[in-house]
Amino acid sequence: MKNRLKELRQLHQWSQSDLARELGVSRQAVNGFESGKFDPSLDMAFKIASLFQVAIEDVFIYEAKNSVQTLVERVKNFFGFEFGFERFTEKAIRAISFARNEAAQTASLHRGGSYSSQVEPKHLLAGLLADPATTSARLLRANGVTAEIETNEHSFESGEHLEFSSQSKFVLELALQVVRLQGKKTIGTEHLLWGLVRLAETDTTVLSELFQHYEIDIATLSNQLAEAV
Repeated sequence: MKNRLKELRQLHQWSQSDLARELGVSRQAVNGFESGKFDPSLDMAFKIASLFQVAIEDVFIYEAKNSVQTLVERVKNFFGFEFGFERFTEKAIRAISFARNEAAQTASLHRGGSYSSQVEPKHLLAGLLADPATTSARLLRANGVTAEIETNEHSFESGEHLEFSSQSKFVLELALQVVRLQGKKTIGTEHLLWGLVRLAETDTTVLSELFQHYEIDIATLSNQLAEAV
């Protein structure tokens, strides 16, 4: 995985041995991280980000073309099986099912055009708002979101399995990261929302505009999520 570890280390005027001592690893490990020869564990990745007082996304460079393989491998290694939704809570699965159905419905309205038939972050956000009984919906409503999401008896059924966009896959991976750090085994709606917020903090275009559209204060929501997850 590409990263800015060497750049950040040099800004602090540290040698590889200095950084290794701070992280409690060998100099060879630091060299391997910097060269991309092997990736640090998620725990180590967060430790590195914390040491330099930056977001994890500011250290490790997200590459969309590798996101599918990266996500599958990390979930497989963590949960012990190929990527699926066996470890998502029932409410999280309902939110994802709604997002997929919403994406499929939107794609059908634009069939023949250039519209992407993938599950985008905006569909995930709609799914997290659709069920008012979820932690994510309560947090969003508490932050002033008043948008009403139309639902029916089929909204949460498992329908057409559209693929996730690269950004949505990244949201799932971010949700996995926080669950992994907590030592938990299930991903809930609050973890999916945490992933969306973290992505919004680093994405200054589509996703941040989406949060602005719903008049969501990202900083406030982020603080509340830190307590909820």
